[in-house]
Amino acid sequence: MFHFVYNPIAGKGKSVQFRAAIESRLAARNIKHAFHETHGQRDAIAIAQRLTKAAAEPVDIVAMGGDGTLNEVLNGIAEPSRTRLGVIPCGSGNDFAAVAGIPGTPDGALDVLLNGEAKLTDYLECGGVRGINAIGTGIDVDILRRYNRMKLLKGSAAYLASLAVTLLSYRARQFTELDGKTARPHNALIACAGNGQRIGGGIPICPEARIDDGLMDIVIVDNISRLGIPGAFIKLMKRKILELPSTAFRRDSRLRIRSDAPMPIQIDGEIHENLPFDVRVVSGALRVYRP
Repeated sequence: MFHFVYNPIAGKGKSVQFRAAIESRLAARNIKHAFHETHGQRDAIAIAQRLTKAAAEPVDIVAMGGDGTLNEVLNGIAEPSRTRLGVIPCGSGNDFAAVAGIPGTPDGALDVLLNGEAKLTDYLECGGVRGINAIGTGIDVDILRRYNRMKLLKGSAAYLASLAVTLLSYRARQFTELDGKTARPHNALIACAGNGQRIGGGIPICPEARIDDGLMDIVIVDNISRLGIPGAFIKLMKRKILELPSTAFRRDSRLRIRSDAPMPIQIDGEIHENLPFDVRVVSGALRVYRP
């Protein structure tokens, strides 16, 4: 039985159209299913907890909405190793779904559930909070705050506009990257741990990341001069951010950062205050339906 955790306001009404199409196909094939509608922030966490906590058999639970809904469902799952997670992407960004190869149409996404395989897929954990796409700090947090205040634009266009404006005013932050016995100081624009490749509806911040290799792609971009910002932005959008001399890149199963100043963190586009920046990869536990 498929349990769809469904955000009715995702995608400016797109989710309502998706639900109708999916219900019609499932009913025609007599496939057992249930829709569990969310009504506010963190509601998907509570629903996923209820569905998975006392289940005697592995649960098929489907996040139907955007990246925020997917993140909440992931954080509500009681035991990832006893859950098969599906994704019906119908939000504004859908960054993880795009990297996982899940189509953005109701028929295409449903075909993955009905005909595909639940494959082992990595996720990240930071301070007890799970993330399946990316965890970062720095300019991405400021971009998200500006994005959340936007009224006229939405989706990837709003994120790009927020990024462009923030680049002109952002000041780099000082922190120390802890790697075993090595401490690396940075004066950076962004530090990102990527399981997926992109953020903000298509910004390829970790263009070579893989969601099933047991590692995260760590991208830290140190301070760039004002004159260098346009060129850096072009490199970013062309998936060449790793070619910048100011970019530090490595793959690892853990990333720890220490800072004397408060350092808010974004996890799959949700901002968290007062979390220690200690990110690790969880591999071999969660299965996600994907091609």
